[in-house]
Amino acid sequence: MKEMIIALAEACGPSGQEEIVRALLKEAVSSYADEVREDVVGNLIVTKKGNGADKKHLALVAHMDEAGLMAIHVEEGGRVRVGGIGAIDPQSLIDKRVVFQNGTVGTVGSDAKEGKEVTALALFIDLGVSTKELALERVQVGDSCVPLQQALELAPNRLVGKALDNRAGCAAALEVLKRLGTPHHDISVVFSVQHGVGSRGVKTAGYALKPDFALVLDGVNIEQTSVVEVGAGTAIKVVDRQAIVPPRIKHFLIEQAEAAGIAYQLEVSAEGTSDTGALLLTEDGIPTGALSIPVSVENGAETVDLRDVEATVELAVRVLQAYSM
Repeated sequence: MKEMIIALAEACGPSGQEEIVRALLKEAVSSYADEVREDVVGNLIVTKKGNGADKKHLALVAHMDEAGLMAIHVEEGGRVRVGGIGAIDPQSLIDKRVVFQNGTVGTVGSDAKEGKEVTALALFIDLGVSTKELALERVQVGDSCVPLQQALELAPNRLVGKALDNRAGCAAALEVLKRLGTPHHDISVVFSVQHGVGSRGVKTAGYALKPDFALVLDGVNIEQTSVVEVGAGTAIKVVDRQAIVPPRIKHFLIEQAEAAGIAYQLEVSAEGTSDTGALLLTEDGIPTGALSIPVSVENGAETVDLRDVEATVELAVRVLQAYSM
């Protein structure tokens, strides 16, 4: 699982342009799925048929996308002006290298006045060329990029890199699919797109699938919650900025964790978001719970603990196997 997290984290997959990440996941799930398909907006939907006489349809959701920058204008001197996609910290990107999906690499600069707040619109990308024509050979308006950052294990069980929220969640969902074997219920794993720009992908998937229950796997920035720590187990969501998990679902997740002796924490996040809220508001409401992998974020680098990822996988497998609500 560690190798998959690293491969996914290093891939370029900004919101709306998740093709590279989707291709990696599509190849990885092929041996464990009964059906694999992509929908109109780009969600990867993987189905595994259950054999229970009273089976339900359950969904496991993990978003593929990450925040990034989109080229919005190319200047005569070759600079590429950009706008933000999702929740980016413009200040943390200055002097950092970024990579586009076609492999083009550039360096982020800023012409914001000293003392002024740096916004995405004050950023530009230097491609190392001096004319608009040469820049357009490399990048077109509408192309998106993300930080170019290696993912690595800094210490035993501690991975650092970009986009670990939520590529660690994607790897966890893949691992759940592997461990389920032949499940009692039908399971649809949704690797969703465009979470960072309003959970757009999961809205269409939820409407199309209409599952009886959904479980979201995501990351949670520990700076946005005072009670969650990296290395202390999976975080069972209670509330975030867009969702209050129904108490019966929260208690079901807690009961399963305690019955199996799985390390867990409770996530109360006034600032964080996930696909949970969108699912709870789809049609007449899809019963939805969520498990979050704690993530420490510092100057654009994200850190997760592999033991938290493992706890998330173990609890997700148990929940999907034991579901009876």
